[in-house]
Amino acid sequence: MRILIVRTFPDIMNIESYNVQEIGLAKALIQVGHVCDIILYNGKNKDVTREYSFSKNGKTYTYKIYWLHGYNIVKNGYMPSASKIIEQYDVIQVDEYDLIYSWILYTKPIRPTVIYHGLYYSEYTKGYNLKCKVFDQLFLRWRKHDNVVALTKSAMASDFLQKKGFRYVHTVGVGLDDSHFENDTSSVSNPLVPQVTDKFRLLYIGKIEERRNSLFLLDVFQELLRKNNQVELIVVGSGDEKYVRQFEYKAAEMIKSGNMIYIKKATQKQLAQIYSSSHLFLFPSNYEIFGMVLLEAMYFGLPVISSMNGGSSVLIRNEENGRIVEDFKVDSWVNAIENLMQNKEKYSLVKNNASSTVKQGFLWECLADKFLAAYGEATRLFAHNC
Repeated sequence: MRILIVRTFPDIMNIESYNVQEIGLAKALIQVGHVCDIILYNGKNKDVTREYSFSKNGKTYTYKIYWLHGYNIVKNGYMPSASKIIEQYDVIQVDEYDLIYSWILYTKPIRPTVIYHGLYYSEYTKGYNLKCKVFDQLFLRWRKHDNVVALTKSAMASDFLQKKGFRYVHTVGVGLDDSHFENDTSSVSNPLVPQVTDKFRLLYIGKIEERRNSLFLLDVFQELLRKNNQVELIVVGSGDEKYVRQFEYKAAEMIKSGNMIYIKKATQKQLAQIYSSSHLFLFPSNYEIFGMVLLEAMYFGLPVISSMNGGSSVLIRNEENGRIVEDFKVDSWVNAIENLMQNKEKYSLVKNNASSTVKQGFLWECLADKFLAAYGEATRLFAHNC
């Protein structure tokens, strides 16, 4: 099968980032015998086609990325030359039901088309909720879409699409490309934190912003520290300058006392070393489509304590491989952390289960069959409707 992944977001990707989902999925599909290439938005730059290679289990594979000239129309990517490329493939995959170019491709398909969707309704996302109401009135309602196949990143996203009339909806989650984690993390030449600590090390990696509830994270750690000085917090990430200043001001005393380390930027190898030297990952996000850091943390055997969100709802089985805290009360989070800190047997079990959850079920190669099944379903529906 010749598969084309069309990324319809109007931003120029940094593909050196190890969590580029399109590339991770493409690699997995190629390894099981399919051709899979990718279209990426290239802004005002000219169309360029580049070939990339990767090695796995002693074999070398290749894929193409079509970097296409495009237009950003109200945060929608449109690439005029994509249609001619699409004709060369058997099936295509697009992002998000509410992107206009995705809608054009899945409602008037040139080839069988699958949507890969992550967003869902939340009281926190009032702007997105309004956008969807407008999109549904201006676009969705005017073209038939009940026979379109959609894959989603969470059950929340599946429910969201089903309520909009999509019938063929399947929850698959998100995969992890672990190729960047295969090297020995102990060989990092410039580690940002000590590899060994006599304290229980808590970790957060991600943006410092209101959506991620970063100030609440500090409240939780401050209370935990008041009860137990044998804990430390590592935070890696940056964000809007104004919010980061608030964060730094609130964290200043904890940093000065040596109980907290704040790092604004880290390389992939440095992140791997930080994951492998930590004990517990905290993720009190107000809203999350999935959260690649959840996958990464669990891959390294870190139990995750998270809010309820897209990723945690798929990955975490309460008390087995992590913990979902249903509220944003400081005491609830402190109690969840202490429960794992103080029970070594339970901590060890959750740690092992966290790692096996990702390595056995959420690497991209573990998910490839679900995507292929959806492509087959879309192909049959396309043939029936032609």
